[in-house]
Amino acid sequence: DTSDVMKNWPESEGDDPQVHTDATARLVDKIKDIVKAIQRVEGVAKKDEELWNRLKRTAIPLDLLDLMEHGNGLNPECFARGLLREALSQLAGLRRRKVALEMLGSTLQNGLKKRDAAAAATSGKKHERDDQAEEAGEVQPPAKRQKAEVP
Repeated sequence: DTSDVMKNWPESEGDDPQVHTDATARLVDKIKDIVKAIQRVEGVAKKDEELWNRLKRTAIPLDLLDLMEHGNGLNPECFARGLLREALSQLAGLRRRKVALEMLGSTLQNGLKKRDAAAAATSGKKHERDDQAEEAGEVQPPAKRQKAEVP
């Protein structure tokens, strides 16, 4: 019944919120009916100890646990699952950062290699030009230092 109310939720016509108010009231009534039915089942189950123990050992879907509260706080299983979800989310974020840093490091390393190769090629060309000029006799050897006479 509740899912039928949700599936057939009316669309608002203009600015009239009454359509949603009525649909919400029907949904709340259906939820109250479900709560009363669960309370009746719980009352019967508690009377039969074997049935009650078997029900306590039955696995409960986590989606249903999300809707339940335990004492003054969240159901412990839901809380643990929430912590696990948050930890996995943070781990995924750290993995993304690691990949980004690895990509940055690789790019920097490639850039440094290119710079060194370009510098080596440039200095190789300079030495090559010096050798060619020397062979042509265009280069004079450096002058020797002479001591200046002090009067």
